Amino acid sequence: MAQFSFGRLLKTVFGGEALAPEATTTRMQWVEIAVITLGSVALAWWATPDDPTLAQQGFPWLFFAPVLVALRYGVLPSLLSFSVLVANFWLAWQLGRLPDGVPEALLFGGGLTVLLCGEFSDVWRDRNKRMEEAYLYMSERLARLTKRHLLLNLSHDRLEQEMLARPGSLRDALARLRLLSTEATPDNPMPGSTGLLQLLSQYVSIESAQIYLLEPHGSSYVLGQSIARLGEPVAMSGSDELLQLVLEKGALAHIANQEASLQRHTSQLVVAPLVAGDSELVGVLAVTRMPFFALTNENLQMMLVMLGYFADNLRSASGVATIQKQLPDMPYLFAQELARLLRLHQKVALPSHMVVMHFTGPRRNEIPAEFLRIKRGLDLYWQTFVQDAPVLVVLMPFASSSAKDGFFLRVEEWLQSRFQGDFATLKIQVQVIDFDSRDPLAELAEAVGRS
Repeated sequence: MAQFSFGRLLKTVFGGEALAPEATTTRMQWVEIAVITLGSVALAWWATPDDPTLAQQGFPWLFFAPVLVALRYGVLPSLLSFSVLVANFWLAWQLGRLPDGVPEALLFGGGLTVLLCGEFSDVWRDRNKRMEEAYLYMSERLARLTKRHLLLNLSHDRLEQEMLARPGSLRDALARLRLLSTEATPDNPMPGSTGLLQLLSQYVSIESAQIYLLEPHGSSYVLGQSIARLGEPVAMSGSDELLQLVLEKGALAHIANQEASLQRHTSQLVVAPLVAGDSELVGVLAVTRMPFFALTNENLQMMLVMLGYFADNLRSASGVATIQKQLPDMPYLFAQELARLLRLHQKVALPSHMVVMHFTGPRRNEIPAEFLRIKRGLDLYWQTFVQDAPVLVVLMPFASSSAKDGFFLRVEEWLQSRFQGDFATLKIQVQVIDFDSRDPLAELAEAVGRS
């Protein structure tokens, strides 16, 4: 037992996560740089006071310090670390510890090595950041697609029951949910929450419920203020058992949960999270009263989907509203994805493009319809009309210039094989909008005649 505990202690102190954690504060970074550099110099003076620069040891061991700093933090911190080594060489020379003088070739070679390591670190940290942002975007999109797939499954399986027992279909409910989501303000952090409760009362038969905000607290959340209520619900405490299950699992919890204790230290029937596409908890819904026959798996799944859809729309409502104000006929899903890509490009400069194709030839109605059948899975398409001529806008997430050129090559080959022509002979005008331009949204509005 003692050996096992000692091994765990060594792993904790000297493990990779302890020596090189993924996230450190700026203050700790500079503390690490100072400790690595000054500690190495101090160790050299203590171990070999006659040769404190280790220049006569056959290998420049002290250069490990700035090289390590360069690989971990980049060019600028490594230059500061290297300047300490230069100062150490000068001090040793002044004290007569360098009989052969300052080794200029050694310092030049060491400085060049440090610069190369720092540049290598900067390049790969930037690439890693881009890959992480791309991964987060794809994770969000996968989460949204999963929710929509579940929604489609529920809608098809229970179509007859929905039409008979509820005032409309799920499609109608989601259309109304989109109208509820507007830009949040400090005074109203979750606009449309009262309308959400009213929709839930119609579609899943809740009678008394409240929506609470969640406030970040370390790596978890604590219960915030109540922002909307339906009927006469019982207030939920921060220690409510169902709430703790939701915060722990990130999933809906109800009184029939196997993980809920038999004592049921809760005043609620159902506690459901409002989870945005990036798995961030926005708030929770606490249901105090609902009919017994409504507490079914299908109803609870429908509740969770509607809450997730509302949370997604709430997070993207501001950007979508700006886009649809300028382009009112743009589909909501296209505007939602465009808003996310514009925000992501401003944050980390990930490349994306839009291609606008105007069809003015004699086969202008046939080509767009056929073209939509061969679309790439990641791309999004919006078809509109300018002066009765079809216009197709293709949104290409994370498409570099080479990917855009490959897209044009594939389309031109397809046009040649399918319609025996190319862009010029078939009278297809093409305009490319790069997200690196000053205002891609304004260019798009001008391209489709909405400016």
